[in-house]
Amino acid sequence: MATNGHDHNHLGVNLSFTKFLFVTARVDDNTTYARVKAAGAMLARSFFNDFDSDGTREPQPLETIQFLVADPQRVQPDGLLAARYVATVSAKYRPRLQDIEDELKRRVGEHASVAAIDGAVQVPRYTSAEMHAFAAKHAVSRTSGRTMRNAIIIPIRKTADWWALDPLERQGYFYPRSSRSTGRKIPGHAKAAEAGISAIFRRLYHNPDGYHREGEYDFITYFECTDEHLATFDTVCTALRDERKNPEWRYVEEGPEWRGVRVLRW
Repeated sequence: MATNGHDHNHLGVNLSFTKFLFVTARVDDNTTYARVKAAGAMLARSFFNDFDSDGTREPQPLETIQFLVADPQRVQPDGLLAARYVATVSAKYRPRLQDIEDELKRRVGEHASVAAIDGAVQVPRYTSAEMHAFAAKHAVSRTSGRTMRNAIIIPIRKTADWWALDPLERQGYFYPRSSRSTGRKIPGHAKAAEAGISAIFRRLYHNPDGYHREGEYDFITYFECTDEHLATFDTVCTALRDERKNPEWRYVEEGPEWRGVRVLRW
């Protein structure tokens, strides 16, 4: 789920940008939801809808949108988890996404609030050919929202202690190793997450403005999976959060875990 990233004072190359738009209705009534859905329909006219992406399209569309609806059992009164609707909007040109956020806010008006988190796709920085083969060559391809219908969004940040570590030491947390004090085998991040590689589509978004910024997240981790692999996702999360298996997690601060389903439209 997390990643090592780059030094917080060194920005990677942002290849494309994505804005996560969390929409929370101020009043639970049909008028409010009709207003939100109409605003979503406006957005859909400007972007390629990712609902039917199947991982084989070449070249990939430059501007895409994916609509999500929250799992009603997980909706909370406050914060990002109060958002019943989410849209992920992607483009090469970042100001274009800010214009979309502003337009969405204008169209929902007083009926709903819109909270945004920005992310960027960057070139993966694997530390070895073996890690690339392990993590990427067997990764599941994205399929349509009609099959891979579940979506999970978890923003995270790393602690100041993490960014104070030497970059090589940070990278070491992703590999299996033995404890210096006990000799016990420690799987590390990569092996702890192994069960999800061939079952769960994962995309990592970096903070486009850099890491370790006050009040901001360093990464947004985004996942899609079929119904049958939701249990796999939970198993992987449990393993990653177990500091005995994945000591890296002591440096991770998780944001709200938003869960919902992919839909063609709100």
